[in-house]
Amino acid sequence: MKTYSLRKSKKILIAVYHLLKRKKKRLLPAQVQEIQNDLKNLQEEILKKNEEGASYLAHKCQDYGMGILKKRGWEQLRDLVFALVFALVVALLIRQVWFELYEIPTGSMRPTLKEKDRLIVSKTTFGINVPFTTDHLYFNPDLVKRSGIFVFSAENMDVHDPDTLYFFVFPGKKQLVKRMMGRPGDSLYFYGGRIYGIDKDGKDISTELQLPCLDKIDHIPFMFFGGDVSVSEPFLSNRGNAYRMSIIHQMNVPVARLTVLSNKRFEGEMLYTPRIHNRSAPPVRNYYELWGFENYATARILRKSEARALASRHDVSLEEGEHFLELAHHPDLKHIELGKDWYGRLRPEFILSRSLVPLDDSHLRKIFNTLFTARFVVKNGFMMPYSLEKNPYIATHNLTRLEGVPDGTYEFYYGKAYKIISPPWPLWGGITKKLPSDHVLQQYSPQRTRKLFNYGVVFNKPYAFNTDSGTKRYGYFREGDLYVLGAPIFKQGDSVLKTFVAREEERELAANPQNPYHPFIDRGPPLQADGTIDKAKILQYGLLIPPNSYLALGDNNSNSADSRDFGFVPEGNLKGSPSFIFWPPSHRFGPPNQPPNPWVTLPNLIVWFIAAICLGLWYASYRRNHKLPLKLDL
Repeated sequence: MKTYSLRKSKKILIAVYHLLKRKKKRLLPAQVQEIQNDLKNLQEEILKKNEEGASYLAHKCQDYGMGILKKRGWEQLRDLVFALVFALVVALLIRQVWFELYEIPTGSMRPTLKEKDRLIVSKTTFGINVPFTTDHLYFNPDLVKRSGIFVFSAENMDVHDPDTLYFFVFPGKKQLVKRMMGRPGDSLYFYGGRIYGIDKDGKDISTELQLPCLDKIDHIPFMFFGGDVSVSEPFLSNRGNAYRMSIIHQMNVPVARLTVLSNKRFEGEMLYTPRIHNRSAPPVRNYYELWGFENYATARILRKSEARALASRHDVSLEEGEHFLELAHHPDLKHIELGKDWYGRLRPEFILSRSLVPLDDSHLRKIFNTLFTARFVVKNGFMMPYSLEKNPYIATHNLTRLEGVPDGTYEFYYGKAYKIISPPWPLWGGITKKLPSDHVLQQYSPQRTRKLFNYGVVFNKPYAFNTDSGTKRYGYFREGDLYVLGAPIFKQGDSVLKTFVAREEERELAANPQNPYHPFIDRGPPLQADGTIDKAKILQYGLLIPPNSYLALGDNNSNSADSRDFGFVPEGNLKGSPSFIFWPPSHRFGPPNQPPNPWVTLPNLIVWFIAAICLGLWYASYRRNHKLPLKLDL
């Protein structure tokens, strides 16, 4: 017979004692007395630290547990179900009210948070949540910091595929992670990849929206110039079945209407949007003036033959060069045509102005050295989105080739290529490794630069070159420099940039006043001559954040479904904030890149105090039931 340790004997004593308490009414008095006596003797031997004597009696008591005290099958099932239900309820309550472990599913918050990152999310950052609802027992809006990261529920929001299962069983709504860039009453204006703004009291909040720690995070006021479009009034045009009216939505709010009056006559008008526009300010007259749209262009790199074809269609003068940067800009209510969109709908749409900037080798190298992409997979020489990695049915005719690149998962950031390593434990992926300098993806070539720039976010050729939606690469001016990929590819003194700006101004002067051309030039930030914020401009052209709502933007401006898509986040949906990245091991390990949240707050103190009380009560109960000597007289 094996000799048990005193610790093992103590466990048997406690287990059999609790079984006896539950079973004593079903036993004869003599049986109860016999078991009690053996338990008392076992306890005495344990207290005397007599290991052999305790082991002998422990074996004897263990036989009781396996015999007359053994649980029936239904009792074991009952206890198992109760334990599971109790554990699930406690886990769900903790996730709702205190903290939660969260895995990042997409790349919308790159580079701050990447796919497969695992974090601890505090649910007490802003208040105390009512479990399983979009409400708060307590909420302090002052704790919601501009430029901070927040977690919110998709419930009652216009979010694609909002449903999920918690613990693979319980239906619920997904929780999204974005950066909070606007509080209720803020008025925001976009320029140079930055956001300028004033709060509801007229105070300049631009410094809160342009933190030094976020200098590499750019913000764009739209995903596509054309926004989300709803159509109505089908009719038969000279090109076939079409829709007479297009309603343009930005921030999930209808902002403009495009209408077909006849086969060659169109009308565009801005819609009344009191919820997101300051009523005391003059209305926005043209679509491109909205929130700073005129300061941005969608961009792609064209070969000479493609640039020549575009120049002839749009009456653009073409300079010498092998590659050109195409800039599509200024969606104008006066420039409308009947066109077919990505969904095959023939409807009125904007005719974007087009400009071409010649790219020499130095410019292409700058683009390559600042390149970023979405995470992508190379398989059999084709580049495809990371989300399609395990999809066996992929239409390769819409994908682009990356010759000579081994199969694998990759990404670019700040001009450096990384490979995603798949560990032997698949649930803990996301580890990145910088590729060596001699790897083919690290080698510069104009062709590879063009492909990675044009297809490195959307990957789909027809989508990337869809003239209606534009691309998901953006260009903008900042302090005289022309930025692409968040970097000044053309500095202010660059002769190419000077020539481009001069040609843009010439096109403006030469245009018919009835059909004006709006040049893509630097119009400057919304500041007055003395450097203070231009409140009048921001009030007229800025985005007003509605009451009890927040603006959520992803750090990955090229590939983030955020408020630009689903609209503003209701206050009740706010759940908490990420507090710590614990996987994968990297330089990002620790608190995420955001303004620090204070720990000593009322919701934190209340929830932690309640948790401490619960833990104390549990420990007291545990000690009472496990500390020797036990009261063995039943």
